[in-house]
Amino acid sequence: MPRTTLVKPPPVDPSKSPIENVLDLTTLVDIGPVSSRSLPRLLQSLVNLIRSLLFSGQDIFTNTRPLWHPPGARGIYGGAVIAQTLAAAQHTIPSNFVIHSMHCYFVLAGDASIPILYHVERVREGKSFATRTVQARQRGRCIFTTTASFVREGSGGEKTVSHELDLPEGALEALEREEGEKPLEEEGEQGNGPFVSMRLGTTNSEYSALFRKRECSARHLLPIVAAKDL
Repeated sequence: MPRTTLVKPPPVDPSKSPIENVLDLTTLVDIGPVSSRSLPRLLQSLVNLIRSLLFSGQDIFTNTRPLWHPPGARGIYGGAVIAQTLAAAQHTIPSNFVIHSMHCYFVLAGDASIPILYHVERVREGKSFATRTVQARQRGRCIFTTTASFVREGSGGEKTVSHELDLPEGALEALEREEGEKPLEEEGEQGNGPFVSMRLGTTNSEYSALFRKRECSARHLLPIVAAKDL
């Protein structure tokens, strides 16, 4: 039976929030050498040699706990992979650097029944900026990749620009109305985690009309494109 993590998950850390526990990472070099109790001496030496060759000088991490597979989804929850790749990159930079740009690409659906390895490449080290690329891999194949740029706190000078978007009108009210509804997943282990799947209605009345408008425009363009191709 496949294992969802490389090592047995540790007890829940009460000092961390539920989401922090779920998204925790393990540094592979911290696992330690293979014990002689589980393997013959010759095989133990071979495994430790391979580990030293593979992981020496590299930044490789893995999920500490099983990852969530939303009900009806093709693979694991993409937001968890994004969070763990960001955390893996943050493990390799100074503590006074913060994320300011991150470009993500989903390549393949993730499998919740096997571990994920996060490979971090230190692309650039600067006084004010640091760049990292991270690949999430399963069975040797890349399922997700990201390039992240970090900036040193306070390096922007005295004057900085900050902005944010306001919540759409009625968004909070919609969430409050949905609180009493039953989550999509069945009661059980998945339902006890920090993730909850619920269907929420749109708060913008023009949202669905916008898609209908785009669909009509595309249909009107199809004959023109076909005639052009002929």
